[in-house]
Amino acid sequence: MIDYKDKIREKYKKILFVHGWGFNYEIWEDFAKSYMPLEKCIFLNLYDYLEYSDGDMHQAAQKVLDDHPKIDLVISWSLGCYLAKEIEVASKERHIKLVYVSYTPKFTQSENWEYGFEQKTIDELKENLDKDFTKALKNFYLLILGDFKSKKSMYKKIITHLRLIKESEIKNLYLGLKIIEELDYRNFCKSKKVENLYIYGDKDLITSPSIKKFIKKLEPSSEINILSESSHIPFITNPEDFFKVLKNHILAI
Repeated sequence: MIDYKDKIREKYKKILFVHGWGFNYEIWEDFAKSYMPLEKCIFLNLYDYLEYSDGDMHQAAQKVLDDHPKIDLVISWSLGCYLAKEIEVASKERHIKLVYVSYTPKFTQSENWEYGFEQKTIDELKENLDKDFTKALKNFYLLILGDFKSKKSMYKKIITHLRLIKESEIKNLYLGLKIIEELDYRNFCKSKKVENLYIYGDKDLITSPSIKKFIKKLEPSSEINILSESSHIPFITNPEDFFKVLKNHILAI
């Protein structure tokens, strides 16, 4: 592993990690400590930038690039992938390598989009946040594990992150849900030239691996990998398999 860390250290100046909804930046720390050169890592608090931009992803991305001019690798997860998509467009001259984990261009179902949440699920999340945000997040954590076979033991692991979400941050959770409801990236960043990496878990109940065919049509040169017996949060449930796919891509010549 040290050998791979050295290779990553040599190739990249700064590595940006972006978390998803219901967590903060610390969700990435265990993975990074095990597999990445920590001194190269930046753990972004997505909600700080969404609050700064009032939910404007483009403006948030510009701020990230201004604050972190040396980043040349972005690893984003779930909702955080939307910020990474804006970084991708805003940084074309900088040749930043991008990795999207459990990405969907649209989180909610509609007449011509079968993937993602039903609107009633979003409405229930909002209602439960109002009543008891701790219970709402616990239910969400179960959802992101999907049909993962070791769901019970893994739940005990990720539930520790709940203590990191303060009641004062509920407004940011609502802002995140608004973005999940409204943003649609299906016609965003079409390019035959980009060579991004997309990683999914085959047991993911939020971003179906079936999205692969849609991504491939938009970005035929990008790599799409679906991990076996994995979830919406593969870097936690399947870190070794996740890293194997990641390192092969980011260290490719």
